[in-house]
Amino acid sequence: MKLKLKLSPELLLLLNAAGIVLTAAAVTVLLQVDGLVHGLLYSYGLRFDYEWATPYWTFFRLSLGLLCGVAGISFFSMLYVVLGRRSLRSQLLITEPSMPALETQPAKVEREKEKKKPEKETADDGVEIVAIPMACNKCGKVFTQPLCMFDFRSGKPRLVNVCPYCNALLAMSGNSQTR
Repeated sequence: MKLKLKLSPELLLLLNAAGIVLTAAAVTVLLQVDGLVHGLLYSYGLRFDYEWATPYWTFFRLSLGLLCGVAGISFFSMLYVVLGRRSLRSQLLITEPSMPALETQPAKVEREKEKKKPEKETADDGVEIVAIPMACNKCGKVFTQPLCMFDFRSGKPRLVNVCPYCNALLAMSGNSQTR
């Protein structure tokens, strides 16, 4: 059984602020007890001895450190909530397309190929240029213009098409020429 609590940012800020106030009150009480031990009790006959003073100082400093740690965590939690709300607000103002659900790489490539229709442009001389979308087999990204690079692996350099995202060598067509 999973218990999911959805707390509003305002409620989280209120809880963290209450935690900081209670921690500050606890630190104040602890400092008052320290003042009582080191001030008033000497007038009632308390004698200083390292046998009781050393554990007292250890527990006092440990308690003070833990309370300051709780206050710090509450403060940074408040800061996180406030900055998260600002970030969320700015993201809501910038309308980005929602991310699609995760799907397998081949299905994603096919869907993106179907979605992209060939783009038509006209050159200066009136010839129509068609950009056909292609997909990389390695990273799955769809693009219309591959990078053209020299391949020096064989004896002579040859031009090859490369994915502009991951630099993977694209499959060669049957009529490729070497120079």
